[in-house]
Amino acid sequence: MAQKPSYLYEIQGLRAVAALMVAVYHIWIQKVSGGVDVFFVIAAFFIFGSFLRKAPPNLGELLDYYSKTLRRVVPSAALVIMTTIVVSLFLMPDSMWRNQIKHALASTLFLENWALAMTATDYLSKGSPPSPFQQLWALAVQVQFYFLFPLMIWLTGLIDRRLDPQRRRVCIGVLVGIVVVSLAYSLYITARNQPWAYFDTFARAWEFAIGGLLAFAVSRISLSQTVARVLGWVSLIVLLTFALFLNVSTLFPGAVALVPVLAACGIVIAARNRCDMAILNNRFVVWFGDMSFSFYLWHWPLLSFYRYATGSFDVSALAGSGIILGAGVLAYLTTWCFETPVRRSALLSRHNIYSLAACVALLALPTVALSAWYQDYQARRSDAHEALSRFLDERAPAPGQVYPPTLIASMDLPISSKDGCHQTTTNPNLVECEYGDTRAERIVVLAGGSHAQQWLGPLKAAAENAHFRLVTLTKGACTLSLDANADYMNYPSCHEWNERVVKRIGEIRPDLVFTNATRGQGTDETVPTGYLASWRALERAGVDVLAVRDNPWFGYDVPECVDLHPDSASACAKPRSQLLARRSPTQAYHLENVRFADLSDLFCDDDYCHPRQGNVLVYRDDHHLTNTFALLQTTRIERIVEQALADFDQVRLSATSLRVAHRLAQLEVTERS
Repeated sequence: MAQKPSYLYEIQGLRAVAALMVAVYHIWIQKVSGGVDVFFVIAAFFIFGSFLRKAPPNLGELLDYYSKTLRRVVPSAALVIMTTIVVSLFLMPDSMWRNQIKHALASTLFLENWALAMTATDYLSKGSPPSPFQQLWALAVQVQFYFLFPLMIWLTGLIDRRLDPQRRRVCIGVLVGIVVVSLAYSLYITARNQPWAYFDTFARAWEFAIGGLLAFAVSRISLSQTVARVLGWVSLIVLLTFALFLNVSTLFPGAVALVPVLAACGIVIAARNRCDMAILNNRFVVWFGDMSFSFYLWHWPLLSFYRYATGSFDVSALAGSGIILGAGVLAYLTTWCFETPVRRSALLSRHNIYSLAACVALLALPTVALSAWYQDYQARRSDAHEALSRFLDERAPAPGQVYPPTLIASMDLPISSKDGCHQTTTNPNLVECEYGDTRAERIVVLAGGSHAQQWLGPLKAAAENAHFRLVTLTKGACTLSLDANADYMNYPSCHEWNERVVKRIGEIRPDLVFTNATRGQGTDETVPTGYLASWRALERAGVDVLAVRDNPWFGYDVPECVDLHPDSASACAKPRSQLLARRSPTQAYHLENVRFADLSDLFCDDDYCHPRQGNVLVYRDDHHLTNTFALLQTTRIERIVEQALADFDQVRLSATSLRVAHRLAQLEVTERS
């Protein structure tokens, strides 16, 4: 019995250390720490430990566990989400509202990890203000396993209630199976799509399963106190420092996640064997561990709000300390004034229905706040669309306004994103549409990915003005390239789609194909070999190409930057040398069926590239043009298309003249002979 308190104290201390790790790494080091993985192990350890001390649970006991868990989790989560929503109304950039309303809803439903997985969010994307709801992904995963694992224990108990050892063997077998299958899946999906894997519940299941196995095994592991102390200290040092040497943000939750998981297990085993680590079991750390859950929830929105308020991603030592102190104060108030009264309420403990009703009522708080936010967003979005329509009709900007307004910038897309004429990232089938003068004999094909598609607006206007037929063959994230192994081909469907595009263009035999010419930034800007291969394939089909130099990629969300610096048009500019090669790489190529166009002067002067031109917002994210900006370049696009068509017409005319002259010469020789 003497071991039990020390054991429990050090687990609480480990929670405190994990929470502080997460905060410190987020605020100053700007890396993933592995602290969340410690939470997962401990959560599963307690889930299984609470049931192992008793006989197999019946349905009533299972519901009791759910009731207690909800009373522990919901109060703090509801308060943090509601407060974050309210503060976001005043501090969050307008450009973030559309997506963050979705994240607020997902957080309220404990599904934020899946919302982030769907958007493939880069958790620590430097240069872009982070979502204040992102930290709730870990809580969502925990809540999902708070439901699934007790259910699993109950179901395995139904297999054989007579023999407790048999029940344990079944449960252990299931956990081992989860570790094997989930870890294998985690390795696979992390290699294939790491941003998705990071938030994937199934890719994290093995971490919880190891925590569950630890609950079964820890009492059977006996170590001397000296060995336990060595294990405890080595595990703690590894846990605190390993992320400094590995870029775990891009490696989790694959094999590298074994490091914090096994380190947490090592500390728990050492504590069980009386390692007596004062850094973990002293009174202050244990006290902080009691509110580590709330501290974790609060530190992230405070960090986000600081960045919104200052417009800076970097955090000074003083400001970061203030964030930690503020999160600590809020965690104390949340834990002892809000969570504890609900969790220990005698009234709510009387019946599960009381607990459920109370939790539903608590979650109604962020739901009401979210509803108000959404209504405000809808009204402002309507006003923004009206303002943009007036600007496009009258070309008379209102003072201080940018177009499109940042609130709707992410939705300022080419028409093919709205009428179903732009293929999705995963479908290899062609989607072919026509715009402009659809009866015209002259045909121009727009082919490639979103960076080709973004020129649809001015090309469509040019087709209407110059009376040619515009055919679109575009697909998300798939440039016109015949290099199946290119690192920019992120989806397996791209190569199959490209082969179909080249074949279809050969069947259409257009007068011109409009596509992209370059890829990359600064000194890495190149003409990819896959692009060259596609142009040569089109040359064999007798098709000419107009290849346009790609626009600069800024690396941060431009509308957000403009929101954060409304009084400085140059604050979001970047040096031209960082975004474009000194000379266009297309100058090194001279292909008979390709004409190149360099539009970099639309985005950059001699020294800087500007994501905002006067009152016009050039970018809708970090590298895609707004449809508004593209439409304003109609005259320029129409001119380069007409010039390319005229050049190729002249070439064809000259070739025809040469053939005629050659034939006449042959006839003359024949007549003389």
